[in-house]
Amino acid sequence: MPYQTEIATPNGAPPRTVLAEEIAEARTRNACLSALSSDALSLLKPYLTEAALHEGSVLWDATKPSSEVYFPTSGLISIVLPVSDGALVEVGSICCQAAVGAIFDRSDTQGVVQIGGRCICMPAKQLFFAAKENSEIENLVSYCRDWILRQAQQMAACNAIHTADERFCRWLFQACERIDTNTISVTQETIASLLGIRRTTVTLIAQKFQTEGLIQYRRGKIAVLDRVQLRAAACKCCNSLARKHWPSTRLLDANAL
Repeated sequence: MPYQTEIATPNGAPPRTVLAEEIAEARTRNACLSALSSDALSLLKPYLTEAALHEGSVLWDATKPSSEVYFPTSGLISIVLPVSDGALVEVGSICCQAAVGAIFDRSDTQGVVQIGGRCICMPAKQLFFAAKENSEIENLVSYCRDWILRQAQQMAACNAIHTADERFCRWLFQACERIDTNTISVTQETIASLLGIRRTTVTLIAQKFQTEGLIQYRRGKIAVLDRVQLRAAACKCCNSLARKHWPSTRLLDANAL
């Protein structure tokens, strides 16, 4: 009998059974999982389930810790830090090139689904157990933790020294690159909160770049018309958070040795 698991469904509908073939197809859309060898994947396969990532959902916070690790196959998860005025400032984001959740010490952060999609989930304790048995999985855990730390450190410096214009372009460029799209479903208010700046500032920035032909925005969507120019207008933090630092890229490089 084929291996089966349960899939989360929206609107409170009962979960449906998913065959292993469906999970295998979804798994290939998370670049970290697809970078693993068949032997490494066989250690994880019995514990993998597929679930929806609903926009606005809180995956964890200080009062609601998660015991799961999330491997997004689409969408974007923001790691945010609540600040004194109630805002949630982003200190990292995870797309299909990495994993997040109980894979790292969450401390006072929250995990918020910023752009809806789907993910592959598994219990953290099973992932950590497999990491002790397999060097590829050990690398996966290490690289994903490194990626979260690298983003947090870089964004701390970015928020301190770079202009709002540069940071806006950096966030939008990286979101497009990581999700592999030129259209992002996000409001100006959300970007303002993530960057820790005023909404009116983001509105003025968006108007400027729309006039210059870099983007087009309306009704909670921003379309990037010129990604090359958007990258040129972004701060140099894009270099420190570039593709070569993604956990999936590091896994591929390590496995090629």
